[in-house]
Amino acid sequence: MKKIEQVLNEKDDLREKALKKCRDIIRECRKGIKKVHNEDIEGARKNIRKAEKILAELKKEIEEHPDIMTAGYMENAMQEVAEAEIFLAIVEDKKLPNPEDINVSYTSYLLGLADVVGELRRRGVYLLKDGSIEDVEKILAMMEEICDKLMEFDYPSGLLPIKRKQDVIKKILEKMRGEVAIFKKSKELENKIEAVLRKLRKKEEKIEETTDIDSLL
Repeated sequence: MKKIEQVLNEKDDLREKALKKCRDIIRECRKGIKKVHNEDIEGARKNIRKAEKILAELKKEIEEHPDIMTAGYMENAMQEVAEAEIFLAIVEDKKLPNPEDINVSYTSYLLGLADVVGELRRRGVYLLKDGSIEDVEKILAMMEEICDKLMEFDYPSGLLPIKRKQDVIKKILEKMRGEVAIFKKSKELENKIEAVLRKLRKKEEKIEETTDIDSLL
């Protein structure tokens, strides 16, 4: 009994350690994503690399404990790493990393990819405020591509719990399309109003010129 208690205590300690490190991983990834939005790419890269280093060290420590390796908190941490790495790659216009490249499971990679859609919409909204419609359309195209790819994965939730995220990204995509359409319409209206105002200004200038000539005569 003493041996069993000792093994269980060791596993419990390891589990607590894994939980703390997973929280650290998630924190670093979220800091990195925030820095990407703030255009601090170098700072973002440091945070994300730090998260990856913690993950690699943790995986070595628990490699003989498959139950901890596949626990929900481990999947959540890997999901955050996947989301941060993929989002950074898209913003830097680089090739998306493979799951093996960033040391995450296939399921966490797909779930992280789904969450990237939300970050892309957030970035797209910032760019819309700046009037960068071409950049926004590129982001929208990327969102549509990710959505189309993820919709191909139709598996039971026990194997891949992605159904809820698929529903969410469809709504996000629909909302983004609407925002882009409204922006384009308002831009068209703004251009038309500006064109009318230019014509009116020209007419006023001609009237003023005619008045000046008449006064001279």
